[in-house]
Amino acid sequence: MNLSVNLSNPFILIFICGTIATFFINHFLEFIDYRARCKNGGTLPAVLQNIPLAAETFDTAKLKNISDYENAKYFKWCISSVSSLVLDLALVLFGFYPFIFNSICFFTDSPVTITSTFSAFFLFMILSGLPSTILGLPFSLYGEFVIEKKFGFSKMTWKLWITDQIKGLFVGLILISILTFLAAVLFVKCERSWWFMLAAVMIAFTFIMQVVYPKFITPLFNKFTPLEEGEAKDKIMAILEKVGFKNGGLFVMDASKRSGHSNAYFSGFGKTKRIVLYDTLLKSLTADELAAVLGHELGHFKLHHITKRLFVMIPMEFVVMFILYKMTNLPSLYTAFGFRDITVAGFQFIGIFLASMLWGSVSEIVTPISNIFSRKQEYQADAFGAKVCGSPEPLITGLIKLNSENLSELIPPKLYVFWNYSHPTLVERIMHLKG
Repeated sequence: MNLSVNLSNPFILIFICGTIATFFINHFLEFIDYRARCKNGGTLPAVLQNIPLAAETFDTAKLKNISDYENAKYFKWCISSVSSLVLDLALVLFGFYPFIFNSICFFTDSPVTITSTFSAFFLFMILSGLPSTILGLPFSLYGEFVIEKKFGFSKMTWKLWITDQIKGLFVGLILISILTFLAAVLFVKCERSWWFMLAAVMIAFTFIMQVVYPKFITPLFNKFTPLEEGEAKDKIMAILEKVGFKNGGLFVMDASKRSGHSNAYFSGFGKTKRIVLYDTLLKSLTADELAAVLGHELGHFKLHHITKRLFVMIPMEFVVMFILYKMTNLPSLYTAFGFRDITVAGFQFIGIFLASMLWGSVSEIVTPISNIFSRKQEYQADAFGAKVCGSPEPLITGLIKLNSENLSELIPPKLYVFWNYSHPTLVERIMHLKG
């Protein structure tokens, strides 16, 4: 077996050990969740038994359907994760990434210029992602056209799916082209300070996309119409006026043409903030429940959760870019993954790619930390929504209906929730709302 990597290099050892450890951690967590479903999936939690709507909604058939849906996704994930593990290790161990880089450099200009760096960066981004995209395609199709259709969610047609892929590819290529060109300019012109400038570009790009995405990109995939006059709009407008929330409009998205899942979200910032409701949500909830669910989302804004995240994200962007800058100047990082005689100037993107891949192999360890803060904010937003509506009952019944409509698990193991859930479970949220 002819390996292209240096197995004595600490970077490759971290990648291999981290990738395998992450694989086993996830499989352990998913297995205990599966085992818990087999044991308790047909049982209605005590706190729900005392709520008439929950007792009526989560009958034996519904509980079985939830377990069957989660199990189907679990079995698909098991095969997918094993395949991904094998592919990820094989691509690294047998030198796929150095091979495509050397092949690209053979066809691009030798002098390091903005054009050659951009061309190499763009092509490397596309080609390096192809194997995982190809591998993931059959699993994605199976999930969409077999599992989601079997459980009554997917309304996707082959024509719509192909159209979505073409549009997504087109949009993705444009965005990647813009970012890689800007990065190439900085790599070539600002060899020592590119990290600072690139962090600023990424932050600016994030804010710009908050305006561009809802106005120009999402309409390529879905139709957005103003929420019709009626009780639902009156209730929502009353909540918005009560909390002093200014927005750019209330819109309904035709989500039902693809899926039966329900959701609502805010997009944009400042005067461009838009409130978007899935049409499936309007069919599922009463006007009071809709207002309560939006009251929860408003809580994130009024409690400054978004601002707090920005205060963390913006400094972290600069810190991360500085770390990447330092790592791109370590020759041992490149040789660890089989890159030989690489000139860093102009090709810092290879170092960034390798450092990101290295972080991805061990990032599982911080997942529970971020989820702890996320769940705390969800509780706070729930309390805000209940307060602004004058009662927790509309939010409780709304959450019950959403959980039922989306076939979400009722009693996953505490360890699984601690590690994987960014939102509390339905039972936990109801217990906190009831005090």
